[in-house]
Amino acid sequence: MISLQSVSKLYNEGRPNEVQALRDIDLEIAPRAVTVFKGPSGSGKTTLLSIVGCMARPSTGRVFVDGQMVSGLPEKFLTEQRRTTFGFVFQRFNLIRGLSVLENVMLPAVPLGPDHAALRRRALDRLEQLGLGAKADMKVEYLSGGETQRAAIARALINDARILIADEPTANLDTELTHRFLEIVAALRDEGRTVIMTSHDPRIWEADMVNAVIEMQDGRISGAFA
Repeated sequence: MISLQSVSKLYNEGRPNEVQALRDIDLEIAPRAVTVFKGPSGSGKTTLLSIVGCMARPSTGRVFVDGQMVSGLPEKFLTEQRRTTFGFVFQRFNLIRGLSVLENVMLPAVPLGPDHAALRRRALDRLEQLGLGAKADMKVEYLSGGETQRAAIARALINDARILIADEPTANLDTELTHRFLEIVAALRDEGRTVIMTSHDPRIWEADMVNAVIEMQDGRISGAFA
């Protein structure tokens, strides 16, 4: 369970260009479920996603993950939380050109110092599960759009993350690839993982496998649908 209590977020606090991105958010996100944040640009959904994923701190309020308050942790422990609890799929995927698919997938685990051979096997297993085993040695710049997305998902899960965070994951995908992505997300949920996404895309928040939709407006939650 992820719980947010009276969470607000200010950017450029005390300056003429101060922006209040979030306003007194109270929210509980169910485990082993798919939750989508929706809303227009500037509604606060990406900021909320960043705070849920411990990539940003709230200006006020508290964030709990599995009963532990994480919003006040020192940066060292927040970094550990990000590495071991969360996996991130960014809108542009952020794979590193010039490296192979396998090298990109292994990269987030390297700071944890695992056995290299075991890490390689784990990465290859995840690529096989996502239908990319044959592309492991290919440079990422030669992948198709759908393949790039699956490689990014494999990378996000290399540390066996329990919670997958995805920011506008289908923004650049056609309908067929979007349906394929939703099938992957449904399989991850069935594995017992929690998936949290932002999306402008009705193909996402109207999908049958989505358990909850949180609607954002002007930094507040304007609606919640199960």
